[in-house]
Amino acid sequence: MQNQAIADDAQRKKVIGKLSLLFLMAMIGLTFFSNTINNFALPRVQTVRPTNGALIKEIFGEGTVEVKSTREEYADANLRVKEVMVEKGDRVSKGQPILSLDVDSINLEVDTLSLEADIQKSNFLDEQARYQQLQLSLAGALKNQEQKQRDYNNLKALFEKGAETAVNLQNAEKNLAEEERNCKTIQLNLEIQARKVESMAKQVANMTRKADILAKQVANNGVYTAPVDGMITELNFPAGSMTNNSLPLYKLADLGQGFRLIVPIDHDLVDYVKPGDTVSVNILSLGDKKAEGKINKIVDNSQHNGEEKDLWIDVSLEGLTGGEKGEIYVSKKTKHYATLVPNSAVHDESGGSYVFVLESRKGPLGTENYLQKVAVNVEDSDNAKSALTDMVMSEVVMQSNKPVEDGDRVLKEAAN
Repeated sequence: MQNQAIADDAQRKKVIGKLSLLFLMAMIGLTFFSNTINNFALPRVQTVRPTNGALIKEIFGEGTVEVKSTREEYADANLRVKEVMVEKGDRVSKGQPILSLDVDSINLEVDTLSLEADIQKSNFLDEQARYQQLQLSLAGALKNQEQKQRDYNNLKALFEKGAETAVNLQNAEKNLAEEERNCKTIQLNLEIQARKVESMAKQVANMTRKADILAKQVANNGVYTAPVDGMITELNFPAGSMTNNSLPLYKLADLGQGFRLIVPIDHDLVDYVKPGDTVSVNILSLGDKKAEGKINKIVDNSQHNGEEKDLWIDVSLEGLTGGEKGEIYVSKKTKHYATLVPNSAVHDESGGSYVFVLESRKGPLGTENYLQKVAVNVEDSDNAKSALTDMVMSEVVMQSNKPVEDGDRVLKEAAN
């Protein structure tokens, strides 16, 4: 009976032990299963360690090709256009006729202008002689003034010694004052005459120039020819119309002077380019023809002054005539930075910028990862990375499959 009791007690302990083991295994399984389920619900993040190096500034832009030099010709008299020998877009050679004006009506005007110019020249010479006369008068008056000053000084010295009368001293002072006024008057007249001579010189020059131009038109039968090899870009007066000096008769692109591509870029990118830099140029309207260009100038953009700058890029490519559309690409390295992170790692809020760094902690089932929000200052950036002034040593979160906050537990995944 006692042996049976001992056997029953041993059997009971054995059952209890098995049940305890089963319970423990069940608890471990439930804990692991619960942790696994929780892991599926955690945000999944990809991280990267900050690096050092330079940013890459890439500059893209589109613009229009234009000739560097354009010639314009104006008519100096309102004349009727007899004939136009070219069309807009035509290439012309130096000396080739472009248009002709009816100069029959200006033959009399040329004669009249020539006569008026001769009369004006004669009047100019007379006024110039009067100016020279005044110069001589002023020189003589100044000498007289110097003598009157010496006379006054001598009389004053004698008067102070009692050897001369007060009446004589007063007369000497009066004579000196009169000579000073005379010099001042002559000086003023000389200045007036100088302005008159200068004005008449300009009038004579303008009249002579106009007479010469009209005479040249008559001599050339009113025909205007191309001054250089080029292309007609503008014709403002058709045959039969009357010219006026508000518009040029024509505009001629001087193809021999070359072409420039004008490209506006953001003002913040100007620090990364300078005159002399080589850029890649793609001319879209010539079947994407490619060439190398060189930045000649950087100027203010007339439409967006303060926001954009214009790059003047010298470009040489067969087939250019002006007006083509082109695009450029420039790649430049910045200075070296100690801390670079992907742009996707940087977040902005009203108080500034921040990143999430990964913080590892020991948990009951191993290492667990949590997020820590760290404020940073972004000094510069390019299309891929941002340069931070703050040293960040930990891994930063560059991507997350759901929104995260400071202190969140996350699941780290390998970056693609």
